[in-house]
Amino acid sequence: DKFTGLKAIGTGALMAIGNQAVMLGQKMITNLTSQIRDGFGEYETKIGSIQTILANTRKHGTDLAAVSRELGVLNDYADKTIYSFGDMTRNIGLFTNAGLKLEDSVKMIKGFSNEAAASGTTSQGAAAAAYQLSQALSAGQIRLMDWRSLTNVGMGNDNMKKGLIDIAKAMKTVDKSTATQAMTDFNGSLEKGWLTADVMSK
Repeated sequence: DKFTGLKAIGTGALMAIGNQAVMLGQKMITNLTSQIRDGFGEYETKIGSIQTILANTRKHGTDLAAVSRELGVLNDYADKTIYSFGDMTRNIGLFTNAGLKLEDSVKMIKGFSNEAAASGTTSQGAAAAAYQLSQALSAGQIRLMDWRSLTNVGMGNDNMKKGLIDIAKAMKTVDKSTATQAMTDFNGSLEKGWLTADVMSK
């Protein structure tokens, strides 16, 4: 009788172990296929971005090797930050579509991401703001509604404002009185059109 009881306990234990093994196997397969799916998604994003970037920058003499090299730099940067490589490559496509050269677009998205990180902005917020910024770059000027898209996600702090004013002074796109106004009423000063796409890019 004792041996029969032990047999039942042993059988139950083995069945429980078997069920756990099956569940663990299913979980591993799910995780593996999820990673593969994510990898293919990133690959598709990269291919689409390469096509967009090449179409926009061919006039500057950019070839596939140059695009691959710059995206490699960007991928390495994305691995060190919270920002997604997919979002960054989409934004590179938008920036080159706005007329920026490939190398300038890569530098700009890295600088923009650094500013976003310093401001504590989320990756989703930074991606949305970068999209709005690309539209403004196409128009050639950062207007108040474009600037608000940055401030709405926590960017556009005093350091960024001062940096933009200093760059505008150096590029001579802002006169002394407008620069003074910008220090106290940055939003109001934007209607004078001093914050050009070139200033923002720099």
